Amino acid sequence: MNKATILLVLIRSMTKAEKRFLKLYSNLQDGDKVYLRLFDLMKECSSVEETARRFGLAAEKCSFEIAVKHLYKVVIECLLHLRGRDSIRSRISDCLSEAEILFRCGLFRPAIERLNGAKALALRHEQTACLLLIRQTELQYLSTEDFQEISEKQLVEKQMKVNETFKHLRCAAQHMQLYDILKYRAAHRGKIRSGCDRQSLNDLVLSELHLIANSSYQGFEVDKLHWLFQSAYFLQSSDYLAAIRIYRQLLDLFDEHPERILDPPLYYLDAVLGILDSLLSARLYDEMPFFIARLHRLAAGSYPQNFIRRIQIHIYLYNSFRLINSGAIDEARIHYETNRGIVFQKLSQQRIDLQLLLLLNQTVLHMAEGRLAQARGAMTRIWEGGQVFSHFPGFRTVRLVNLLLQAECGHYDFVESEIKSIRRAASIGNDSLERLVFQFVRLYPLPHTRHERNRLWSRFRPRVETIVRAEYERPLLKYFDFAAWIESRLTGVGLAEVITRNAGRQAGPGH
Repeated sequence: MNKATILLVLIRSMTKAEKRFLKLYSNLQDGDKVYLRLFDLMKECSSVEETARRFGLAAEKCSFEIAVKHLYKVVIECLLHLRGRDSIRSRISDCLSEAEILFRCGLFRPAIERLNGAKALALRHEQTACLLLIRQTELQYLSTEDFQEISEKQLVEKQMKVNETFKHLRCAAQHMQLYDILKYRAAHRGKIRSGCDRQSLNDLVLSELHLIANSSYQGFEVDKLHWLFQSAYFLQSSDYLAAIRIYRQLLDLFDEHPERILDPPLYYLDAVLGILDSLLSARLYDEMPFFIARLHRLAAGSYPQNFIRRIQIHIYLYNSFRLINSGAIDEARIHYETNRGIVFQKLSQQRIDLQLLLLLNQTVLHMAEGRLAQARGAMTRIWEGGQVFSHFPGFRTVRLVNLLLQAECGHYDFVESEIKSIRRAASIGNDSLERLVFQFVRLYPLPHTRHERNRLWSRFRPRVETIVRAEYERPLLKYFDFAAWIESRLTGVGLAEVITRNAGRQAGPGH
């Protein structure tokens, strides 16, 4: 990625306040501000090539590469200045730098005072890595001065504090490693689909339990990572009520310590999305708006534009799937039209996993409305992406939805070859949703008479109801109600009516 591309992404991610500050910052400088023309062009243009072409027309005698280098420097300086005021780590780093300057000038006591100020900040905000550096720096300064102003007992106490901080940091790092591995498996392997899959996570669970049992360190960071791991594990295991309970505890922890939420608040976002994913999977749609409102509050914050855009996409997706899965198809269409320009604009620039979910959402919405031609168009865009989407868990749902579409279109040869391909790609259980879909699409072309279709529905109904109740099949049902689609096609009842009738009966456990 060259500097012009990096600069374009940086400018697109800047908030309005940051862009305004850059303009004010430029007013303090003399000379021809050609880089400001480039800045305005990069806000308008969608590519580096378009920006370079328009810049060449607007500033014929100026070099595009030189303007890019200068603007990049100005943008970085402005962002560092603005974000340094609110970042705890930046404030601690400033204290350390000031202490270093004072110490080099022979001002030992003022340097130690600045280190004590940095230490107080690090302790208050539980910045353990910074705290370790501060305490090591303090010992270095004392050693240079031959420990003239402290006793041996005080020296030993400071050394013990360094060891204690290092152990605390190591404990947090081990928690983070386990959570990252669990998160990786969730992103690349999908949800647990059987007891055997659950066993595959036992190594991580046992390691996490061992950490908790043998750790004497308490505090925000360790609690946060422990609850993130536990909630992600329960979500993976399809124990949605347990996941929701832990996620709520995690949100309470963040609410009690707002000063320790990162900028941008990535772990806070993980917690809210985890709750929404659990509620969607458990079909507890009425409880989702409360947590979607939390996403709206995050989107109103002063965060990078790419982070806010990611939140806006999640708001759209969870609202849309909630409406579709509860049978409110007309409301889902209005929601789609209202957000189409914001969410689907420049789709190719979004994260790959979000692109997949947005295109799947388009397909599902069109199918729910009976617009099969438009559904095939959205599905075609997914297949045009090739293997880029195939590594994400949502692609498993996509392939099953595509089977239904192809069967509706009469492409029976494709249906058979795709069934074989899906079987090769993953092990399919006897009572799995995949096998039910395979059996259903092989009925096409469906009988024309109502009597014959009802007979088929009587045969399918027990298996459909069993699979809907199966805890390990819910991850595949959260984005598309395959059971309702099969029932609608065999009984002749509208899909929205079937979904609405079944929504309450199929609600999650405990409701």
